[in-house]
Amino acid sequence: MRTGNPKKSRAGLKVISIILAVLLWIYIGNQGGTSARQDTVVVELQYLHLGESLNIEKAPKTVYVKLWGAYSERGTVSAYVDLAGLKAGTHSLPVKLEPIRGAMFTRVEPREVQVVLTNLQERELRVDYQITTNPPPDYELLDLVTNPDRCIISGEASILDQVNRIVCPVNLGNVRGVQSYRLRLQARDASGNEIREGLRIIPDTVLVHAVVSPKMSSKSLEVKPVLTGNVAEGYRVREVIVEPIQVGVISKQKIPEEQKQINTAEIDISGKKQSFSQEVAVQTTAGLKVYPSRVLVEISIEKIPEEGGD
Repeated sequence: MRTGNPKKSRAGLKVISIILAVLLWIYIGNQGGTSARQDTVVVELQYLHLGESLNIEKAPKTVYVKLWGAYSERGTVSAYVDLAGLKAGTHSLPVKLEPIRGAMFTRVEPREVQVVLTNLQERELRVDYQITTNPPPDYELLDLVTNPDRCIISGEASILDQVNRIVCPVNLGNVRGVQSYRLRLQARDASGNEIREGLRIIPDTVLVHAVVSPKMSSKSLEVKPVLTGNVAEGYRVREVIVEPIQVGVISKQKIPEEQKQINTAEIDISGKKQSFSQEVAVQTTAGLKVYPSRVLVEISIEKIPEEGGD
């Protein structure tokens, strides 16, 4: 049985060591005189190519990278795990390093990490709006619509359970008339706190249409028909009916509390012998709007019974 010569083995190792030392000396020389060093750095671990319907439930955040060579910047070290094509479950995956300029040797610890992937949950919610700043004095919000009026939230079930409502904060401080603008949505919990992490809102913005106008005073008034002239001799007005009997009025100025009625335009009954109906306008003043602006007045006329008649 033949055995190796220990002296020759040691001599071979010395030769290899000398060759490596020469190579390292040449390598360092090519780096422009930069001195070689050894270092261990903590690097944030990146997870790439995560599927849209997946969530990283559990995984290490950092790894250790050992460097040896003539590198110049420790901040250029980049470690990552490729998640392409993976499904929900527990996976043992290799940690990869981007090439580091000037580093002759690199080693990452741990070389493999365990990653737990879970499927994302979804819920559909109505979009509510919240007025953060009211309209200017003497103005009021007449209408506000969001488009779309519903959204989808996506995330872990534990996060979705915290969501109480989806809110669109709206500032009306400088809004006049009809205005449209795009605003970002916020997820809020039951206490009104915003949930920022672990949640995706689809879409994350909505188009808001707001209608802000000067404040108006409104009131319902009874319609009073105004008749002029006299019916034919021997006749009389038996009854006057107005339809509708009340109209709504709005005004930029406050409507007096004592005002209970509003008049119609004049209706001439001169010489009338028969009942008739007529559509007439409701009288208005400057700054006052009436709805409806016209009413139907039915005037019932009858002959005066002769005295002593049956």
